[in-house]
Amino acid sequence: MVDEASSSSLTSASEESSEAEAKNPAPDDFIALLTYSPSPYDDFRRSMQEMVDARVEHNGKVDWEFLEELLFCYLDLNNKKSYRYILRAFVDLIVLLRENSGTVPAIRPSLGGRGWRKQLN
Repeated sequence: MVDEASSSSLTSASEESSEAEAKNPAPDDFIALLTYSPSPYDDFRRSMQEMVDARVEHNGKVDWEFLEELLFCYLDLNNKKSYRYILRAFVDLIVLLRENSGTVPAIRPSLGGRGWRKQLN
């Protein structure tokens, strides 16, 4: 069992962290930061919200296929010990987006959205 106060996490964020231990270039124009987090849920939630805000601002729509790819990216970049924080943050973000879906248009994902992930395994 991992205590929230002692969990490490990888997040993608636009601001630099003084706690960053390493920077590793990653595909698709983002940087993965290895950080210590006393509150991994909050950090994952904030990072995901920033990514979604940038995407919605750019396109004007919520792209559900992008959100699925974003989730897989967080899961692929992080240790299994962080999955509960990632999934909780992602679900909370989706709930908020669904509640606000009347004000923000949504793009529905294609049925084959997760096919690439199955090919990797």
